[in-house]
Amino acid sequence: MNKTSAPIKNDRIAHYVDGLYSITAHWIVIAVGIVLRVAQFLYNRSLTEGEAALALNIIERSYRDLLKPLDYFQAAPVGFLIVQKYAVNVLGTTEYALRLFPLIAGIITLFFFYHCAKQILTKEAIPVALILFAVGDHLIYFSSEVKQYSSDVFFVLIILTLCIATWKNRQTLYYLVYGLVGAVVLWFSHPALFVFVAGGVVLLVRSIRHKQWSVLLLLCCGVVAAAVSFGANYLVSLAPLSRTTVLLDTWHKSFAPFPPTSLRDVYWYGYVLVRMFTFPVGLSHYELLLGVISFIFGVIYVYRSDKKILIMFILSILVTLLASALRLYPFEGRLLLFLTPLIVLLIAQGIAYIQSKASIASPIAGFALVLILLIHPVLRAGYHVVKPRAPEELRTALEYVDKNYRENDVLYVYYASLNAYRYYAYRFGFEHDYVVGIESRDNWKQYYHDMEMIKGNHRVWVIMSHIATWHGVDEEKLFVSYLDMLGKQKDALRASGATAYLYDLSD
Repeated sequence: MNKTSAPIKNDRIAHYVDGLYSITAHWIVIAVGIVLRVAQFLYNRSLTEGEAALALNIIERSYRDLLKPLDYFQAAPVGFLIVQKYAVNVLGTTEYALRLFPLIAGIITLFFFYHCAKQILTKEAIPVALILFAVGDHLIYFSSEVKQYSSDVFFVLIILTLCIATWKNRQTLYYLVYGLVGAVVLWFSHPALFVFVAGGVVLLVRSIRHKQWSVLLLLCCGVVAAAVSFGANYLVSLAPLSRTTVLLDTWHKSFAPFPPTSLRDVYWYGYVLVRMFTFPVGLSHYELLLGVISFIFGVIYVYRSDKKILIMFILSILVTLLASALRLYPFEGRLLLFLTPLIVLLIAQGIAYIQSKASIASPIAGFALVLILLIHPVLRAGYHVVKPRAPEELRTALEYVDKNYRENDVLYVYYASLNAYRYYAYRFGFEHDYVVGIESRDNWKQYYHDMEMIKGNHRVWVIMSHIATWHGVDEEKLFVSYLDMLGKQKDALRASGATAYLYDLSD
């Protein structure tokens, strides 16, 4: 009986696996990816402090002024800012309007990624890659963020698609088009430059090795056009960014130490490269080891099957690291979201290879390995449909304050909430006077003295979001302890990542 039941189970597993390889299954995964992105978008969470800072630039400036360095220590590509400004002019200053372009970019990337996967991966790896990309937690979240990270992925996939088409198509005109498209894309995405350079190097070496001189000439013309475009872009927006000391200081820990002069520096490289699999790729610690192993096998497999693809992928990462070493681009989390498609493709090919070898001994074991890699990302994506990510719900807190506001109330705005407060004050027409708190992360006692200045008022609202917790103390708890010393708490509204406290400081 055991001998007959085992083949039946194996046949069922094979049947289910074959179903994943069908084109219908692929489109179902893409449809699920769209639903996940739209669900996060429709939740309409509050703008975070960083989003609000960029939104204020978009709202307050003219198209021409967007060419100048941004206020509030923000940075974004000129093309992205112009598209966002147009959306605001047409649709208004709502969160939906500000997030529409990132959402559209996030949805279109699913189709571009599918196309690239079909060109690069084996049949067995395509569904794994699609699922990882469709349910990727950070890919979903940043598709509804008023930032350029989602569109970075979109423009990188445009470059990758065009690069693949160029070396697979015999029409030499593609080499010129590659450079011309790059010239446009570089205005819409800063890190697209790294992938464009990597693809350009591969195409350049290929044309020289095959002695395709006419092709080389067209490629050089396209690259020159891209270089001129980048030069203009650098003078307009990138050069001022490279001199912004606040941004450089903020990201100083995310610049690659080069050359590495200590074990700590060497550890930095290993740590950040492994961390990429959790953020931005979206794996959890449960499947992290399997993801890294799959990536390594994917590198080996792609090296054997198509070296130029692997060279482009690895070179993209190395060029990004070089820019980081030159203190031009932080090698950190969300700023690396554009590399997610490349890493996911290699992970998918690796796990497909591992599955094929494991299935020789046991189809169940091979299927289980793929399931281990996918189960947590899928479950997390499903959970966030029910409970979307909402890190700083300041809008909820401000609506409560506005509803319960009385004449002569004092509003104290935590320094790290100021931009979000200003955005919502503009959006909802709040005309209340407010006091802006000081920033004193190096001397916490100054917060106490700052709040002493508003002592004597019967009703003081303290509004907080984007709470600093990474300097050795939770500043919200610190503020509350000081306020409890100065007066008595009368009311509080707590939302996700934001709070509004009402205190009587008259005594």
